[in-house]
Amino acid sequence: MTSRVTRAAFLEGTLLAGSGVVVGGVLLSGLPDFASSKPSAKQDAEILNFALTMEYVQSGFYEEALRRGALDGELREYAQRVGGQEKEHLAFIKQALGKSAGKKPELDFGEDTGSREAFTEAAFKLEDLGVAAYNAQAPNLTKETLAAAAKIVSVEARHAAWIRAIAGENPAPEAAEPTASAKRVVSTLNGSGYLQ
Repeated sequence: MTSRVTRAAFLEGTLLAGSGVVVGGVLLSGLPDFASSKPSAKQDAEILNFALTMEYVQSGFYEEALRRGALDGELREYAQRVGGQEKEHLAFIKQALGKSAGKKPELDFGEDTGSREAFTEAAFKLEDLGVAAYNAQAPNLTKETLAAAAKIVSVEARHAAWIRAIAGENPAPEAAEPTASAKRVVSTLNGSGYLQ
């Protein structure tokens, strides 16, 4: 199995649990699952730092794909538009976190940005993971932070629908978004190999 296929397979939705993502020296395995704890400002910061990590990955993914030059047509337009919006998400979350914002992790996308096919497959799975990450933590956020995050997750869902349409897949296969635990999202991101 190639590196690209292995990474894409992990993004597809591994069910491994218990491992954590270390970013800037912070272990991100302790994110709360649905309704397991009362929302608080401290918890908001932990969750927003995980969202920041997702945004770093997504932004870096699109930036590298455009730099490598394997995309054209609607796929290139998608990467340009979505990559720009992921950078805006980064700025928004960094501003919300202030000095608490985690540092940009080292990233390695392997061959997932090297061809149209690899990019499409990985983007499809990465955007679905982004939506799952936000939705998994929604119940654990304070009302104010949830309102801000909702503005991002709705755009992430549009990204996911757009890449699904490009890939010839149903852009809205379910009437309601399937749930994913925080542990599953963290494990999937950790297993992708994107975070070094």
